[in-house]
Amino acid sequence: MDLIISIKGVRIKAKRLDNEFYEFIKEDLAKSGVDFNRDNSVEAIFTAYLRLAAKVHDYDKEIENIINEIES
Repeated sequence: MDLIISIKGVRIKAKRLDNEFYEFIKEDLAKSGVDFNRDNSVEAIFTAYLRLAAKVHDYDKEIENIINEIES
């Protein structure tokens, strides 16, 4: 599926996303206030990015802790 989002009047299209990934991204962006039916602010997109970056950071720490437990 194609994901189309508008940011400050610029339409951006991500082509041929896997359906499951498309739904995940759409849901996560919506949680950050991003709306696919209207123009979005840079702040909303940045908030969405920070939200995902925080998840990745937490997952990285969790994986590192699991590896340390396995190695000890």
